[in-house]
Amino acid sequence: MSEVNDNANVEKAQEEVKEPTKAQRVAKAIAERFPNAQVEVKTNKWGRERVWVRIDRESYRELMRLIKTLDGEAHYSIGIEQDWGNELGFLSHLVIYYDDAPAVSLIVDVHCPKDDPTLPDISEVFPIALQFEREGMEMVGIDFENAPDKRRLFLPDDFPEGIYPLRLDDKGVPEEMVHNAGHPYYLKGGAKK
Repeated sequence: MSEVNDNANVEKAQEEVKEPTKAQRVAKAIAERFPNAQVEVKTNKWGRERVWVRIDRESYRELMRLIKTLDGEAHYSIGIEQDWGNELGFLSHLVIYYDDAPAVSLIVDVHCPKDDPTLPDISEVFPIALQFEREGMEMVGIDFENAPDKRRLFLPDDFPEGIYPLRLDDKGVPEEMVHNAGHPYYLKGGAKK
């Protein structure tokens, strides 16, 4: 009788061992290659997993190359510039393995200090990233080193140098430039004095 129970317990334990999900395998590959990165798999309210990666700027381009190596058809969705107070951030959303649903969603977060607002350009890896980098350059003042095109994307050519509309410090839009009381950053405090 004891042998039957032991066999049943072994079978039950084998059933409970789950293979890692695609997101978990991607997170493991990134964590192994970049041990200093913060890598986490989070599940949203719909049960979908997403890999979150916080990487230092020195490793940012190499991480993007790794993602492209993991999936040659990786899709760069969007880049979003951020003002975090003492730092500027750039958040990228990518999707890999979308041919084998469900795809793996990745969020890559990289920061730079405001007194050295430079990040590596990744347009050689993901050409579409250049338009988001250009937006980051003009909206918060991040300099994407070696970007092949640093022209303004949204702001007119005569917009003052050194003023960045999405910055929340003294380099943001000054009150005297605001002609529209509905400017969302002015309503939130805009350029602080």
